[in-house]
Amino acid sequence: MRITSRRRGLILGAVTASAVVLGSLAIAATPAQAAVTGFGGPVGVTQTVTVSDTSPSLMGETTCTVIPTINGVTQPSVIGTLTNGTLTFLWAPASIGAATFSLPDCSTLSNIPAASITQVSTISVISTPNTAQIGVATKILVTVQSASPSAYAPTGQVVVRDANQAVLARMGLTAGPGTGQAFAYFWWTPTVAGTFFFQATYSGDTNATTSVSPQDTIIATVSGGTISLIAPSTMTQSVPVLLTATVLPNGVQGSVGFTVNGAPISASIPIVNNTASFLWTPNVVGLVTVGASYTTNQGGSGSTSSRVTIVAGPASRDVISLTQPGVGPWAPNGVYTLPNGATFTFAASTLSGAAVTLSESGPCQVSGLSIVIDTGSGQCNLVATSPGGNGYAGVQQGYTVSMVPGNQTAALAAPNSGNFSKGRTIRLQNPTQGQTNAGQNITWRVTSGGNRCRLAYPSNGAVNLRLTRTGQCNVTARAPGVAGSWNAFRLDRSYRAR
Repeated sequence: MRITSRRRGLILGAVTASAVVLGSLAIAATPAQAAVTGFGGPVGVTQTVTVSDTSPSLMGETTCTVIPTINGVTQPSVIGTLTNGTLTFLWAPASIGAATFSLPDCSTLSNIPAASITQVSTISVISTPNTAQIGVATKILVTVQSASPSAYAPTGQVVVRDANQAVLARMGLTAGPGTGQAFAYFWWTPTVAGTFFFQATYSGDTNATTSVSPQDTIIATVSGGTISLIAPSTMTQSVPVLLTATVLPNGVQGSVGFTVNGAPISASIPIVNNTASFLWTPNVVGLVTVGASYTTNQGGSGSTSSRVTIVAGPASRDVISLTQPGVGPWAPNGVYTLPNGATFTFAASTLSGAAVTLSESGPCQVSGLSIVIDTGSGQCNLVATSPGGNGYAGVQQGYTVSMVPGNQTAALAAPNSGNFSKGRTIRLQNPTQGQTNAGQNITWRVTSGGNRCRLAYPSNGAVNLRLTRTGQCNVTARAPGVAGSWNAFRLDRSYRAR
């Protein structure tokens, strides 16, 4: 068919108009791409999110509903402000995961990029008082804080350990009291004086990381302060009494002063091994307040006091009971013989209830109420002392210890005497044996029946006895004595071969 020029122009015009229309429809059907900043981050941290070019047709200022989702789960909606095509809203994610959002009433955006919501870091703190009183429950508080400015309150468990990593408590967390916080606590009762260490470990949860607290310490004392005073509750006029102050923590350096009714009774006494002592002679009768105060070289200070009763003298002398286990009580001024190697701990008591201390002059070794004899000869003068108290005057009682050589011992494999089969080899001494407790070498010999048995010495250092014929064989192990310290060692065995 032939097309005229006029008709060709009409057709081309129609095609061009159609293309324009179709092009306009294609542009309108393609949603804008999101330009999002500030979206994503830790759980509980408020985010300021900005979305650009949301709806160019809304060029004024209005509000928009924002519906976030995390891992496909719809979250509570928030309201944003749309100004000239730029939307701003605040949002604090409540859990970890992939987050996105929709704008049902303000935008035709598509392909809104997903943001990653991550765990929030935590800080654990364990709080203890500076001091605690022995026998009194003390509150130990643990706080777990989400890293600021997160509002997420951590959940899960905290474990409290001591300096040796022994578990003291396992506790679940309770939300609060502050924003982004959780807490737990337990009651701890000290039984002895000293410095105690505590550390808390938070186990973390899905949305919060683990954390470990710095160590915190408590000083436990009798008084509940950093200084404690030991003084008899009852004293006697004109009878000296020992006042002892203990200052913590361990290793503190400084001095202590003692007072009665607030008035000084001593000069400054240096603190040695955490204690300072003063021997005081009461010169009044009645109820008084004995005190002790300290200052450290670093400027620390503290004080304590105790009410005591002073009774009129003269007082009865205290009586010390010193008992050797398995033997019985020692009499004052008595003489007692102890062999080298003897060691034991006395049981001691007094009428006053005061503690007994032991001292000695001579070669004996005394520590506390224990005595060790390790020189074998000579004499020791043992002295037991009571400071008195409760109406009794202090007293000292003496004892004489005569030391004699001790009997050596040895661990040997030789079985007890008895009957054995002919041809049997008996182990008398293992390779690692062969010396007494005094370090003396042991030798073996057949003392009778030498034609019925024979000693053998393997290369490993053992000693064996072979029963070669029927009849009785006698063997003896010997080690020389140590002059003045140890008697000679001897062990006899009789074996009959059948």
